[in-house]
Amino acid sequence: MEPTTAQSRLTPKGRPVYSSAMPRRDQAFISSDQLSESQIQELFESARLFKHEFQKTGKVTHCLKNPERMHNSVLALVFAEPSTRTRMSFQMAGARLGMRALALDNPQVASLSKGETIEDTLRNMGAMGPDLMVVRLDDLPDAENILRDIPCPVISGGIGTREHPTQALLDAYTIQEFRGQVKGEKVLFVGDVLHSRVANSNLLLLNRLGAEIAYCAPEAFQPKNERWKGVKSFRDLEEGFSWATVVMALRIQKERHQNVTIGLSTAEYREKFRIGGDQLKFLRDDGILLHPGPVIRGIEISDFAMNDSRCKVLDQVSNGVFVRMSLMSILLGLEVESR
Repeated sequence: MEPTTAQSRLTPKGRPVYSSAMPRRDQAFISSDQLSESQIQELFESARLFKHEFQKTGKVTHCLKNPERMHNSVLALVFAEPSTRTRMSFQMAGARLGMRALALDNPQVASLSKGETIEDTLRNMGAMGPDLMVVRLDDLPDAENILRDIPCPVISGGIGTREHPTQALLDAYTIQEFRGQVKGEKVLFVGDVLHSRVANSNLLLLNRLGAEIAYCAPEAFQPKNERWKGVKSFRDLEEGFSWATVVMALRIQKERHQNVTIGLSTAEYREKFRIGGDQLKFLRDDGILLHPGPVIRGIEISDFAMNDSRCKVLDQVSNGVFVRMSLMSILLGLEVESR
């Protein structure tokens, strides 16, 4: 797939403008692999402008050259798996851009409970003509093709254990914001790497941007697919924390453990892999601690660690709105400019 998104140029007043639209064949944003490094940086610059304007004025429409295009536009969110941050972040991003958001996020009140397939649900939602859709799916074999068949721009809100591309974008943006760069950073993933779509997407994106990746996980949670082959691993957190500039804890995904024998009790996992004060002593003073959420306190990470000044979990959440606004503006063909 040929990556195409934002192209920057200068207005007659000399201000940078970021305008773009993926061609129709690329209208489903499923993987960060669809973006080149320069396009990612342009997306980040657009997100930075949105964030700066919001912090300064409480609004973002001043960054849009053509905000009237969003009048009466509709964002449809279809989530076949539970979500708080991703769903609300996209809904918030759409509202900030002037869109009306409609959500289908409870299969029990949808025709899925009557036997309709998720494919037909998405086809019917697409037939209603939303301007943009955000979709979260489980591990359907044909999930990517299903999203590409929807007749409007679509953004993946996460597909099973495979990928969560917008989470990776906001994670990389947060790393760049607090560390000054992504290239050369040493990023350690801790916990359930095997079942984490966040880890998979981050591996792709952060490698593209020049970061070095490692993980620390119990054997049952260590990644098995080819893309993780050769990635550095650590047996204990102290060694990993001494190496890392960025640590990302991952949620233990119990809903995906039906056929997994962990080999550790909850108490044993907490003793060996919970991030707390003992491990933080080994993290450099200017390092950062991240977590994509939801955070399971006391098992994955301690209250002490969550309150550490290096913990940027809530900053990830805030940045998610602006990064997703930036991506949405790209797909909708909006122009973002500096004032």
